[in-house]
Amino acid sequence: MPYATLAKAIAEFARSKRIEKRLREADLFRLWPEIVGERIARRAKPVHLLRGRLVVECSEDVWRAELQFDKPELLEKIRDAVGEGIVKEIFLK
Repeated sequence: MPYATLAKAIAEFARSKRIEKRLREADLFRLWPEIVGERIARRAKPVHLLRGRLVVECSEDVWRAELQFDKPELLEKIRDAVGEGIVKEIFLK
């Protein structure tokens, strides 16, 4: 079956090789400033993702406290950007 675009061919390959999830995980780190906004991205960086648990390192305790309240909104933004099931929990440090 011919592919209409290279993007579709790559997506099909990713699904067939079961690497689609890994690509979406990588997108989370690559797209972080777009997902959370520049203001937050300058002060909080994703450092680790394992089994759905995202570890985010905050530059200051004040930012960690503020982001603690924003976790539900952050999770929603992440899900919108990279899909369901990639991040289930956020741990701020």
